[in-house]
Amino acid sequence: MLKMLRKGQRWVTGLFIAAIGGVFVFFIGLGAPLQRSATAVVQVGADEFGYREFSRVRADRESDYRQQLGGDFDARKMKDTLDQVAINSLVDQAIMAQVASELGLTVAKAEIERFILSANFFQNQDGKFDPKQFDDWAEFEFGNQSSFVKQQRAYMLSRKLVQMLNGLARVSEGEARQAVIAAREEITVAYLVFGSPTPLAGFVPDPAELQAFLTTRGEELRSLYDSRSSTYDVPEQVQARHILFQLPADADDAKTEEVRLAAQAAVDRIEAGEDMAKLARELSDDPGSKSQGGDLGFVGRGQMVAEFEEAAFSQEIGKLGLTKTGYGFHAIRVEDRRDAEVRSFEQVQAELATELLAIEASQASAVAAAEDISEAIRGGQSLEEAARAANLSLERSGRLRRRPDGYVPELGAAQDLMAVAFSLEPGQSSPRVFEVEDKLALVQLVERFEPTEDVVDAAVEQERQRLVNGKRQAYLSTWISQRRNELAENGELIVNLELISGT
Repeated sequence: MLKMLRKGQRWVTGLFIAAIGGVFVFFIGLGAPLQRSATAVVQVGADEFGYREFSRVRADRESDYRQQLGGDFDARKMKDTLDQVAINSLVDQAIMAQVASELGLTVAKAEIERFILSANFFQNQDGKFDPKQFDDWAEFEFGNQSSFVKQQRAYMLSRKLVQMLNGLARVSEGEARQAVIAAREEITVAYLVFGSPTPLAGFVPDPAELQAFLTTRGEELRSLYDSRSSTYDVPEQVQARHILFQLPADADDAKTEEVRLAAQAAVDRIEAGEDMAKLARELSDDPGSKSQGGDLGFVGRGQMVAEFEEAAFSQEIGKLGLTKTGYGFHAIRVEDRRDAEVRSFEQVQAELATELLAIEASQASAVAAAEDISEAIRGGQSLEEAARAANLSLERSGRLRRRPDGYVPELGAAQDLMAVAFSLEPGQSSPRVFEVEDKLALVQLVERFEPTEDVVDAAVEQERQRLVNGKRQAYLSTWISQRRNELAENGELIVNLELISGT
């Protein structure tokens, strides 16, 4: 019976919780606040809810989450969320009951009596109402009958408010039809992109402009330098080339000597004038460098096994050596060497300033180019015509539908661009220059594809109901939000978190 009663109330609670969400509300004083109750977890005007009421609602919400999440539910991790949802449930139902009363809605004693008398759980085997069974249940769940009746009246008032607001939510067939078309129509667009900012090729800054940048934007330069610290603190490195003659892990002395002799033969051939890179491609057992002619590129200390590292960093450039590691025998030649280097901020700040100025010059160039195209469109050209005249290439999309994020493949999230594109006629271009992430873009509608009448007719009623539900939630959200704010401003909304901190 308890589950049945709770389930009967969840549809109201679920509606306004979904519509409101929100965080803990805690009043800290405007106007003349309520006197804080020592036993109330939540106070909403004259209504108080103690730990018993809080626990009961919290248990209901936990049951809901368990059903929804199944094995993914974690009561410990969701503790704060469950506390929050339970408190919001208590606050919102109290607000709804108060608003309902102010609107003149009432719950007669007879309505509550009919509810109790009709509940099968409170009937005996003869099908008659059992006062003791009802009293025992009300005392166990609510403390006494009076508390149950009070909260049942609040629930019924909340339900009547929801029913009243539901009656206000109307959506015509025409509205629903337009919504179906908007959700299902598709378009293709052509767009011109001025790419993400990169330094302008061949840019040479004006000396005075460079000096001004160094003087006024030092913090920006320092931040960029710090973000690239590893670039300017370079350890000693060598460029090594090797040919590996792999040695089996269980090789005996005879096998080891056989492999060593093969490696030494390769060294001899290289010293006699054969190309080491060619021999590496032919003989090396290292799959990672074999195709590169044995070239390992520049490597620093700590990147190679100890024996290889010692040989590489001790050999002179151009000299060959034979070294044994856990992998086998390596014919090693050092191709180049870089000494350790630390470039200070003072050494690179002009370089960084030049880079940033080049990026800004590139951005300014892109803005100017986009504005030229925009002006051409205002003058009567299409985007396609203006791009062709400027020797620029357009991108073309596949079929696109409306999406909340306005995402366009290869372009990115472009809500404004897509909103305008859907408002255009086929062949029409927009002169507006859109900022899409770190790019600039202009758009032209190429083609529009509307859903067939059969598709629209089949979806109208479902869409109408969806819109109605949305309006219902919006109405309820507005009522509750306004009253929450009023209560908080007047000091009539208090949540005592200390009373639930141990749950």
